[in-house]
Order: sequence, then structure tokens, then C-alpha cells
Amino acid sequence: MKSATPAIRVSALSFSVGGQKLLDDIHFQIDLGERIAIIGANGAGKTTLLRCLLGLLKPDSGEVSIHGDNIIHLTRSQIARNISYVPQMLNAEIPFTVQDFILMSRYAHTSLNGSLIPKDKEGIDIAQAMMKQAGIEHLAQRNLSTLSGGERQKASIAAALTQQSPILLLDEPAAHLDPKQHDSIRHLLDQVSQSENRTIITVTHDLNWAAADFDRILSMKKGHLIHDSKPTELITSENLAEIFDAHWEVHPHPQTGNPMVIR
Repeated sequence: MKSATPAIRVSALSFSVGGQKLLDDIHFQIDLGERIAIIGANGAGKTTLLRCLLGLLKPDSGEVSIHGDNIIHLTRSQIARNISYVPQMLNAEIPFTVQDFILMSRYAHTSLNGSLIPKDKEGIDIAQAMMKQAGIEHLAQRNLSTLSGGERQKASIAAALTQQSPILLLDEPAAHLDPKQHDSIRHLLDQVSQSENRTIITVTHDLNWAAADFDRILSMKKGHLIHDSKPTELITSENLAEIFDAHWEVHPHPQTGNPMVIR
């Protein structure tokens, strides 16, 4: 059953920089437990939208509400208790072990007492459980700088899960990864979605992933939201040509029947 209050509601959201409008009158809402993919060409406004959802950018007009509360009235800790974020790729030079980096995400739940790394027992137990779920428990004492790209991305997701927020935002989480690592990240997010009923919002260029694993797809172009539909309705050659200004072939997957994109 859907919650009466959406996890996220975006109303008439606009944002500009130097007179250039990067988001223009965006409207949508996302219910608790939904899986949403955001697609569009580079420069469409996808990452700017994520930053507005995180409260990192103040819109020119409009509103972002998190579980019914206008985000501009929430503190950073309150936002962190509601939303966690996985960037496209962690900086390889972060000078912390995997476990300490993951424990940093607990700042919204416990006092730091002058330390960057909260070490409450509950947080340590949760961090260890999330590392195990991500398959990186054996890397706990390794420095992040020694990990592969896929391992760092799993550490970033484990940190976001340790934060224990009901909404998870990801910016191209499988970008630059090889197919095996991509499949591993995809499987991990599928597990999280099914077992913990988290709301997952992912920016991605992988249209076949968006078609196979998400409940809805939002498409953006030049700062406008131009589609908000189920994958079977949105993933067509005509719609993709409108979104990307390029030709795509779309065929049903031979096993699942989901739309499958061929470039």
C-alpha cells in the first residue's frame, strides 16, 4: 500500500546559474519504496536535480518536500536521516580505511565528540552488516586508495546504507565499471530495494538497466522533465529519439519481454 505522504514531492522547481535556466518548472512525486531511473543526455539537468533533492542547491522557485517537509526547513542532519547519496565515483585519494569511511555516514545519528568517525556500537554493527551485504567485509581495514573502482563504489553504497535513510540517491553508480562489477552493483541495489523497501532514485545512462529494474523512468532534456512513465511506455524508439536526438532500436527482450535498447 502506498503511503499517503510521498517520499519526495517536487513542485514547480526551477534553478538557474548566471541567467541560464538549468531546471525549468519540474513537477513529480515519488512514493515510498519506488525505484526511479532518471535518464537524459549530458547537460539535461539530471545531476542538478539530484543536488536540489539533497538540499545542496537552493532553487529560484518551487519546492522540494521530503516526507511532507519542505527541505529548506530541514537541517543537514535531518536531511541526512532522510536521504543518503552515492556519487558517480569516490575520490581514490580519501585517506581512510573502508570501515572508518563507512562509519562517517553515522554522523546524523550520533554525536561526533570532536571526531570525524562516530564509533557507537550500533553504528559499528550496522556498518559491518552493510559491508557484508555489499561483499566487502574482507576489505574493512584496507585503505580506500588501494581499492578498485568497483570496490570503492560498493564501499560508497555500504556507507549510504549504514546511514539508514529511507531514500537512496545515486548518480550513475555503475559508470566506468566493467560488466561484472556493473552486474554486482545492480544485484546489490536490487537486494536493498526488495529487502528494505528503500526508495531508490538513480541517474543512469544504461537504458536497458532502467527498463529492466525500475518502476518508473523520468526523462530530462535541457532542464525540462519531458516524460514520467513506466519503462514499457517510455522506452520506445520515438521517445528515445526525442530525449537524445539520436536513433535507437528497441526490441522486446527474448526472455522477459522488457524493452531492450540497441544502439
